[in-house]
Amino acid sequence: MQRKLLQIAVAFAGLIGVGFGLAGVVLGTAFVDIFDDGAIDSSVRFYKGMLLATGVIYWSCIPGIERRGERISLVTFILVCGAASRLMAVIGHGVANLGMLLSLIAGLILVPLLWLWQRHVAQAAQRGAFT
Repeated sequence: MQRKLLQIAVAFAGLIGVGFGLAGVVLGTAFVDIFDDGAIDSSVRFYKGMLLATGVIYWSCIPGIERRGERISLVTFILVCGAASRLMAVIGHGVANLGMLLSLIAGLILVPLLWLWQRHVAQAAQRGAFT
């Protein structure tokens, strides 16, 4: 049951990454209600493309989730580094909007919790394999 719930949670996390990533890639700065000459638009599309990719990577972990610890660890590291960087902006400039706050919470709390949950499921599967 834990495995199935984790797969659902990872599928949802992937959907968030793909959804927001794709929207940002297609819409660029218009997605975040900023209009620029191109430099910021390029950065927004780049980072949203990375978010899109992390969503796809999450989806690739769903089958055999108990064996995908290394992949989930890498995505977790990338997302937590990004969230920690965003936290620096919040400390320096304040919370710009609700979306930024929710993204910060997801990156610093929910993503690491998914990682811990995957490790728990992997350990349970490994114990089951040896008994």
